[in-house]
Amino acid sequence: FHCIRLLQQLAASTYSFIPTTSVLLETLDLKEVELKPKKANKSNRVVVRLPLLVKLPKEDTLRTMEQLDTCISEVFVLLNREVDLYRYSPGYPEFTVRICQRLRKFSKETKNGRWRAFSKGCIEMCNRYSEYAIKQRSLVSEAPKDIKRLEFLKPQNAPDMKTRYETAVGNEKRLQAASNPVQSVPTKKETAKQLTLEAEKKEKTVKTKKKQTKKMVVVDQNSLKNVDVLEEVDEVAEGIDWSSDEDSE
Repeated sequence: FHCIRLLQQLAASTYSFIPTTSVLLETLDLKEVELKPKKANKSNRVVVRLPLLVKLPKEDTLRTMEQLDTCISEVFVLLNREVDLYRYSPGYPEFTVRICQRLRKFSKETKNGRWRAFSKGCIEMCNRYSEYAIKQRSLVSEAPKDIKRLEFLKPQNAPDMKTRYETAVGNEKRLQAASNPVQSVPTKKETAKQLTLEAEKKEKTVKTKKKQTKKMVVVDQNSLKNVDVLEEVDEVAEGIDWSSDEDSE
């Protein structure tokens, strides 16, 4: 998906025809799309944010509804963008034939109502732009294959490819920002309360450490009062001459 976005950006910036529809339509042919998704649990419940991912997790790839829905939604976002990029091309009706055929088949096969709505919306967009292209093409004396300018059918007041692409990306970013959960900024009272709780927690930790050290240093007072220990007689025999050993050495 990242590569397709870059190719679409390159096409819009250079006013060139760089089709990526075949790659997007191949995604709909994956076997995981037809399989029944697994129920999400703690191990595979992951929030999928494609703009921040390089690849999906290895475990249960495209087997949860969260992953499938995110990927299929991304396919239709990019497909709609591509359909809009080349809407003023003289060969646009022929360009959308394969797209409409595959989406009609996908709409019949899928049981997901949301994905059917995506397919229907994209097909309607293709048909609407194709009707405009056929109408404007009939007014031109040249054949579509002889026209070299990509946006030959674009009216003068209509925005060009680059402008339309930038507008679409800007709208997408605003929708993503609106869908993300808003993080509330803590007030001064909440900040002060949090600091107080942290200080109390540190104080309790210090007190517990002091108690533990006191318990380790406690001396048995009964042992100190036992004076008889000091009066015990040394068991070493008297009369040993230690100096004799030293002289022999």
